[in-house]
Amino acid sequence: MVDLLAIWTAVFFTLAIYSILYRDTAWYRIAESVYLGVAVGYGVSVDLLYVRNQWTTGGWSTPGVMLAGFAIAVIMGILWYFRFIKQYFYLYRWPLSIIVGTGIGLALRAVIFVQFRDMIVAQVRLNLWVPTNMLTTFNNILLFIMVPCVLLYFWFTGAKIRETAPMKVVDKIARYTMMAGFGSAFGYTILTRFSMFIGRAQFLLGITPNPPENRTAFIVLALLILGSMIVYDLFFKKKS
Repeated sequence: MVDLLAIWTAVFFTLAIYSILYRDTAWYRIAESVYLGVAVGYGVSVDLLYVRNQWTTGGWSTPGVMLAGFAIAVIMGILWYFRFIKQYFYLYRWPLSIIVGTGIGLALRAVIFVQFRDMIVAQVRLNLWVPTNMLTTFNNILLFIMVPCVLLYFWFTGAKIRETAPMKVVDKIARYTMMAGFGSAFGYTILTRFSMFIGRAQFLLGITPNPPENRTAFIVLALLILGSMIVYDLFFKKKS
């Protein structure tokens, strides 16, 4: 019975979310509210459990610097809630500024090392000739040509240099490269969404390895939700 209850619940919320394709229905709002409530509640419980574990097993209860750091962290966490008190709203800016500043610092460090230095090193170390793999050779040659062209495309030089024949070729290669990159990224995103939809459709239809009971729950709940939406619309149309 517990397994069946889990199956019917999962099917119901899946169909309730997809009911947004019909319009903004009550089923969708119920599923949305339950999902957000559960997610927020789960997140709060995980955070509280983390704080408790840091106190009991993380060493923060040790008198001295560790205890002072734990107290400061708890105070900063409490200051977040002053956002809801207009009189003391300025206290909310302290933890916000600390979090944003720390996050930007860590992000910039990662960007410099990962997206700047490491990419330059990888570009310099490209092996343009791989005799055992011609596809890799072709790929490396394309990278060796396209990456500098894209960088030069955003290199704001004088109009006279831009009008020269070599720079026109560089600009054209850069535009083709960026369009190929944007197109592949968009296509990958669409394929990912379709993959998620196909997986959920297989779940609703009870296709292996999903339980076959899913199909029964899908048929019953789909008819129930669709019928309720149609009856609701007909009732209000007649009433109006």
